[in-house]
Formats: sequence, C-alpha cells, structure tokens
Amino acid sequence: MNVAPVAVVGASGQIGALVLERLAAAGRTAAAVGRTAPTVLPAGAAARTIARYGRDELRAALDGCGAVIATLGLPYVARTWEQEWPPLVAAVAAACDDLGLPLTFLDNVYVYGAATGVLTESTALAPCSRKGAARLAGWRVLEERAAAGLDVVVCRAADFVGPGATTSVLPWEAVTTAARTGGRRSLRWLGSPDARHTFALTTEVAAALVRVADDPALRGGPVLHLPVTEPVTGRTVAAALGRVRDDGRRVRLRALRAPVVRVAALVDPSAREQVEMMYQVEHDQVVDDGRIRTLGWSGPRVTVDDVAALAAGRSSAGLSPG
Repeated sequence: MNVAPVAVVGASGQIGALVLERLAAAGRTAAAVGRTAPTVLPAGAAARTIARYGRDELRAALDGCGAVIATLGLPYVARTWEQEWPPLVAAVAAACDDLGLPLTFLDNVYVYGAATGVLTESTALAPCSRKGAARLAGWRVLEERAAAGLDVVVCRAADFVGPGATTSVLPWEAVTTAARTGGRRSLRWLGSPDARHTFALTTEVAAALVRVADDPALRGGPVLHLPVTEPVTGRTVAAALGRVRDDGRRVRLRALRAPVVRVAALVDPSAREQVEMMYQVEHDQVVDDGRIRTLGWSGPRVTVDDVAALAAGRSSAGLSPG
C-alpha cells in the first residue's frame, strides 16, 4: 500500500531531525520542509525547501502529504518571538487547513507562566514573560483553527534533555561532558539546585510526536503534554552523573542563581534573554504527563539514572518509546 509521506516542518531543528530518524526507523516516508535542507536525510526522507514560511509556500510544499508534524523554532530572542511566532503559526495552520491535513504541533509550557503546583493540560494560561505571551498568541491562532474544524493537537513539552538539546536550560553537551571520564567534573545548573524539575527526553519527544500524528486515540483534544522524566533537582542530576563516570569521581554542581544572571545580562545578550525565564528554574516546575499515558503511551518513566547512563554512552533500560 502506498502511504503518503509525513511532512516535518522545521526538519533541520533539534527535534525535527529526530522525528525524521524516527519515521525512517518505522519505514515511513517523510518530507523535510524548511528554509534549509537537513544536513543528513535518513532513508525515505526527501527535502522540500521553501523560500519563506508563507501560506502559499507551505501549501505547495505540503501538497501530497498525509499528515504534518511541526517542530518549529526561532532564535531565543523575545522581540523575534513577538514579531514572528504568531504569523509563523498562522501560516502553518492555514496551509494545513487548505489541504485538509491533520497537524501535530510541538510547543512548550511557557504559556502557564509561574503557575504553582503540577502543570496539567487544564492549568490556567497566564504567561509571565514576553516569550510566553508570544506562545500564547500562537496558541490562540491554533485554538481558533481547531474550533473551525482543523484537526490539530498541540503537544506541549517540558524543557529538553538528551541528544540534540542545545536550546535548553540543561544543554546535552554539558551533560555528556560531565558524565564521561576525562571531561570536566562540574555541571552548570541554572536556578536553584533544590527546585524540582521535569524534562522531556528529546528522543522520546520525537517518538511521541510520530505516535500522536498516527494514533486517533491521542487526538481527542487540542492539547496534550508529552512524556516527561521523573522530577529531578540539580543535585540529583549531578549525583547521577558522578555514579556513571568510570573514574568514580563526584560531579560538582555550579548553580547560577537569578542575581548572577541579572548581573551577567548587563553585558551578555543570552543572559539578558534568560532573565525573564528564571521563574522556571528558581522554583519547582513539574509537568504532568498522565493524560498521554492514560490514552496509551506505555513507555516506562525515564529516570535520572537513565539520563546519566545515556549521557555516558551506555545502554540503559527505560528509554524505549511507547
């Protein structure tokens, strides 16, 4: 049977590349849509480059596909998000609507702001940052399209950890370096070392997006939280990394608290962009993934030791997708 390809919009990004790999592993064909072609295309994937993310350009690129997975990103600059995110979301949604294609859209949890307690799909939307307000504007576009009949599921993910995670409060390169003998024995941690935090393992995010795109049982509502790790703290992550080092040496934690980030922001643009997001890491931020698990996601809960073992290059139980 000839199955139409799955379009991955934003295929050159940190998650888009992993989605292409996941589709290839399942023997699926894919269209890698974006302004640049991925450096490496897995078997069954073909690049469809576009000059810009406009409605007409996207409609032409998505023609002949059977479903769309959007893994879009923008430079981590609040002004860029405010100006470009809502129209970008609108163009993707409109193109899918024109072609009658189901849309699975990767998003984050910035729309919840500094909400207390565990974050669920029902948590009030109250962003407390410019980036969060831009994400909320994008969600309103998708919400309106869904009300008008577009088959869309917004998949909200916690902060990334794992292969490909560069734009994250815990960049993967820093984790792998700390986990391996010969690497530096320190780990930079943004925020309170005792605040509880859940992460989304990048490979699991990719697998879950493909599953949501395919499985009608997971498409019963407009919002779905993707699977998360067990709650961790900076201290438990550092301890786990120390346990997997071949030399057995302890990994020291270097916590960068909000006052330090504010001072760094006076001269460092990246720190300046981080200031408004420190609420995420100075206090607990635990995302609940109970709904996707109730609906059929059966992957075992990823533990801090699983993450450390993966960073050390060892095989680890608990990382197979559900």
